[in-house]
Amino acid sequence: MQTPKEALLALMRGEKYDFIPEYYSVAKSLVFPGERWIDLQNFDPYGTGPDAWGVLWTNRGPNPMVDGNMVAKDFRLFDSMEDWEDHVHFPPLPYMHVPEALNGMKFGMGYKEDEHVLEVLMLSGQFERMNQMVGMEEALTAFYEYPDEVHAFFDKMCEYKLQCIQMAYDAVHPDVIYMHDDWGQNSNMFFNPEIWREFIKPNEIRYAQKIHELGMLYHHHSCGFIMQIIPDLVEIGVDVIDPMMVENDVKGCIEQYGDKITFAGGINNRIIDGDSTPEERLEEVRRAFREYGTLGKRWFPFYIPSITERFEEYIGNVYQVSGAKGDGDWNLWKALDQ
Repeated sequence: MQTPKEALLALMRGEKYDFIPEYYSVAKSLVFPGERWIDLQNFDPYGTGPDAWGVLWTNRGPNPMVDGNMVAKDFRLFDSMEDWEDHVHFPPLPYMHVPEALNGMKFGMGYKEDEHVLEVLMLSGQFERMNQMVGMEEALTAFYEYPDEVHAFFDKMCEYKLQCIQMAYDAVHPDVIYMHDDWGQNSNMFFNPEIWREFIKPNEIRYAQKIHELGMLYHHHSCGFIMQIIPDLVEIGVDVIDPMMVENDVKGCIEQYGDKITFAGGINNRIIDGDSTPEERLEEVRRAFREYGTLGKRWFPFYIPSITERFEEYIGNVYQVSGAKGDGDWNLWKALDQ
């Protein structure tokens, strides 16, 4: 019988796995420094202040784990991508104490090599960083108004991220690089898929090549509806895509591509975080296991936790449904029959 770490890595790699593990308990994600404001005096990663790029972040409400940490309202680092070279200063990686920061997080999270999959999370990918600096409207119109400038920024951003990947590997030798760039909203992508293929895909290929050359897995996060580019992500060699929100045809994607890429998601956030009963939330987890877990493809349950008191309950629900806790019976199919 595989350990939870062995099962999760097998699932991510497309190898045989003995059971579907609970991701959040098995994976330890270290956040690469510089992409958010952290109040070091109080060690508050959700405080208000500038990140290493000069973007101002702030809490949306009194409970940051629930209310979220966002770019401050109406903030603009500059006005137009036409002038990005005059305003964008890439963080000085050699002076950021990256190895010390990553190893400190690794120690603080209680990482155990025989129990945990180690990831380094790299927030604010090329499109996210662009809209964080100039706002969403300017970022979307820049593809049409200043295509050469956007290409140049994305290419320089790619070089920066490739350095980050190498530094993360040298510092902690993670199993997984977990990159972050949102490309979709509830019902469609932010932009035409051909825009994504022209401006974003070439650098995604470079990220995947670099990550795989170093012997790591490539886990990518993009919220929203992204079904149009799933074949591209498979072609690139992305190993895991999350959160595969239910607005996508999750079952269809798993059936068609689930032998080539691992889909993490399929949990309806509106039920987990909404005005629902514990029984309804448990049934949503059971539904996902019945609908996706029985397909014999690469899938595990995953959702973006929004209400912290529900998050622990959600993990408990996954354990209950997968049979991963209790009498040591890890048999998913038996658990589903109960």
